[in-house]
Amino acid sequence: MKTDHIIAALAGTYSLINSTAWQNGTELPSPWGSNPVGLLTYTRYGYMTANMAATEADLRPVNIRWPPKNTDADADWSLVGMHAMSYAGFFSINASVPATTHRGQLLHGPMVAASVPVMVGSTSRRNYVMHERGEATYLLVSVPSDDPTFRSEIWWKRVAKG
Repeated sequence: MKTDHIIAALAGTYSLINSTAWQNGTELPSPWGSNPVGLLTYTRYGYMTANMAATEADLRPVNIRWPPKNTDADADWSLVGMHAMSYAGFFSINASVPATTHRGQLLHGPMVAASVPVMVGSTSRRNYVMHERGEATYLLVSVPSDDPTFRSEIWWKRVAKG
């Protein structure tokens, strides 16, 4: 399958709008809180990066700065780590699933860097659906699951075409 045109159509930077997951039809609390921020970038060269974080003060201590200091509380850094996610690496179109410029499945990985160490070297599947609304482009990314009671959707809005 020739996928260069699909990758070119997806290429760009997207701003996080919403991340929601459900188990047995019940919405689950988001690790990124109720008003998350994030960016997702796909390049036409097959690289990607995803970053998501909570914005609520009780999930993001404002008393710590980079680089960490010996006087910083481990609990504060732990809280930041529990409510933020970053990873970067390669991406491709999953050839075993029918794909178009508007719908298909991506493979994120292998990951080169990740805030969660076990993700380095891993590859994850992500379903995508592209929506055009006037001048705006929205990307719905869902995480496929073997558990039929679980569903996850992440909505992004394109802020820069790649």
